[in-house]
Amino acid sequence: MKLITMKELLDDATNKDIAVAAINISNMETIIALLEVAEKMDTSVIIQVAPIQLDIQNINYEQITEMVKLFMKDRNIKACLHLDHATSVDDCIKAIDAGFTSVMYDGSTDDYEINKSNTKRVVKYAKGKGVTVEAELGCVGGNEGESGDSNHKSQLTDPKQVVDFITYTDVDCLAVSIGNAHGMYKGEPKLDFELLGEIHKSANIPLVMHGGTGIPQDDLDKAISLGIRKINFFTEVDREFVKGFVGAYNNDNNIYMMAAQEAGRQLMMKEIESKLAICNR
Repeated sequence: MKLITMKELLDDATNKDIAVAAINISNMETIIALLEVAEKMDTSVIIQVAPIQLDIQNINYEQITEMVKLFMKDRNIKACLHLDHATSVDDCIKAIDAGFTSVMYDGSTDDYEINKSNTKRVVKYAKGKGVTVEAELGCVGGNEGESGDSNHKSQLTDPKQVVDFITYTDVDCLAVSIGNAHGMYKGEPKLDFELLGEIHKSANIPLVMHGGTGIPQDDLDKAISLGIRKINFFTEVDREFVKGFVGAYNNDNNIYMMAAQEAGRQLMMKEIESKLAICNR
């Protein structure tokens, strides 16, 4: 099937009062793993990748787009290709031009007015191309894909800014900071559901939770009931691939790379299945 926009997926999730899982991919094996599990479970999925992932592997936006489209072609699922955590307007434009159907401009560490202004620039360009835009208000702590959640201090979303931000930017969905963090939590995460409830009352668009790794199921269920429609998962899924790959080598140091990759993919698929199930209860 062809890629669709994230707005279509989130609108459908809103109607069903569920969320859509957003899983980061890094290479061919991880793309195939995600699509295979999503089709098996007959569920929609957000395929996402951050600029830092592409930079590390020297892959450009056009290449990852063509790879995803190739492996999507024979899959009977609804999915979008989303740019995760782009901190520059230029990266968003490059991804849109390359065929991404959704982008996130992350101005969460910028001054509020700069975040608003740059988000609006991305939205203006994206709307003309039929592409969904996600933004972040407040600042989710930690680093995507790293163990440890204290590299960057969290700044909770100010509910008083929500209406102004959405009205000014015309953004499609909003990532919020309510005590969630990227990476592996050092202790049990404490989400501020009262704050989320205030944000949900003010916002007329789907809300996004970053740092889904490690949040208990009951808390995720409650967050979904309060307007969270997209939940990001990266760290645990990524770690399972690494564990499978390294474990295969440790068990047999004569193993070929393709067999080690498949061992990593199989472990990753089990973790993806659990994440997709979380959002479809």
